[in-house]
Amino acid sequence: IYAYISYGFFLIFGFWSFGKYQAKKSLEKADNERRAGELEEAKKIQQSMLPKVYPEIKSFDVSAGLVTSTEIGGDYYGFFEKGQTLYAVCGDATGHGTASGMMVSIIKSALNGLPALSTNKVLYELNNIVKKIDLGTLKMSLNICEVKNDSITLSSAAMPPIYLYNSKSKKTEEILIRGLPLGGLKNETFDVQKKKFNKDDVLVMLSDGLPEAENDAGELYDYKRVMKLITKNATKTAEEIKDKMIGE
Repeated sequence: IYAYISYGFFLIFGFWSFGKYQAKKSLEKADNERRAGELEEAKKIQQSMLPKVYPEIKSFDVSAGLVTSTEIGGDYYGFFEKGQTLYAVCGDATGHGTASGMMVSIIKSALNGLPALSTNKVLYELNNIVKKIDLGTLKMSLNICEVKNDSITLSSAAMPPIYLYNSKSKKTEEILIRGLPLGGLKNETFDVQKKKFNKDDVLVMLSDGLPEAENDAGELYDYKRVMKLITKNATKTAEEIKDKMIGE
């Protein structure tokens, strides 16, 4: 009798445990589907903030590309024209996910609202906007380039180097401009570098995604290989250079 009672008890307990497990799995599945849906929507919103078309300026050949490692990445690029001046930006928000996507939204909105300023002044204004909103540890690194006539003006907020290929010397220069990320210190100032930009020269701005990408052996692609890649493909179109870099 005691054995039958024990069997019955274990049978009831087994059914109860199995039902509870199934209910938990169903809730987890529904929650994961909800999160996946929200991430997909957030990804669409982030992609919508990237330029649909590149600037059509007779003197320049422009291209850009982005491949995210997660549903929502912190990388961002954009172009905006103020009068006769073209600005190009390339940024990287700390971390991944919805928080970094939010930072990208703030930067894009702020850039659209700023008047024509020098590159260091643009970063100064953006830095104070991000600092005022106060997103905690979330920061934004950003390279900005002002293209006007036959010269470029560069400023940086804690981004990887900018690369400039000189068509006359056939060499690629690595331009590293030191600075704190946006949202670091209030009223932070940023440095400026001016360079000549001649016919057939190539300017490349990128995040750390390519040079710090790892192969299966854990080896980094590295910045030196980026320079060699640019030099080797500098005579190609902007679209071809971009495709080659992403292909690597």
